[in-house]
Amino acid sequence: MPRHYKRKTNWGSTPLEDMKRAANDVMGGKSIRAVAKEKNIDRSTLRRYIKKKEGKEVKTTAYRGTAEAKRVFTEELEKELADHIKKLADQFHGLTPKKCCELADRNNIPVPNNWKEKGLAGRDWFNNFKACHHLSCRIPEATSVGRASDQLVHPPDLAG
Repeated sequence: MPRHYKRKTNWGSTPLEDMKRAANDVMGGKSIRAVAKEKNIDRSTLRRYIKKKEGKEVKTTAYRGTAEAKRVFTEELEKELADHIKKLADQFHGLTPKKCCELADRNNIPVPNNWKEKGLAGRDWFNNFKACHHLSCRIPEATSVGRASDQLVHPPDLAG
C-alpha cells in the first residue's frame, strides 16, 4: 500500500515576494503580529524569514534546515546512483526494487540506523528517489540472447 505524506501546516508556503513586503513593513515599524495577521502569513515563518534576512540573502521562504539535515546522499551521488541503475537496465540487467535499495546502502556513507539494521534503504526514500530521477524498478524479465543482441546492434527508433 503506497504511503503519501500530507502536509499538516502551511508554514513556509508563502511566496517570496509577499514575504519581502511583509518584512519591509516590519522593518518600517509595524509589529510582526500585526503584519502577519494583515498579510495572512504565519507569524513564526515571518519571524524566521526576518532573522535569516538579517544574516544573508534569502532565496526561499521554506524552512530547509530539517530537510538538509536529514538528506542521506548528496545530489551528485544520487545522480550517479540513478545513472548506474539506468545503465544496468540498458544492458538488460534490470534490478529489483530490493536490489536497488541494497545498492543505495552499500556506499560508505553515514546512513540512518534502520538502513543499517535492514541492510537496505527505506521505502519512503526509495519511492522519492525513483520519482525524482524518473526511474522504474521492477522485477526483470528474461531476455533472449537474440533479442538482446538485436537491440544492441539496432536500437529502436524512438523518434518515429
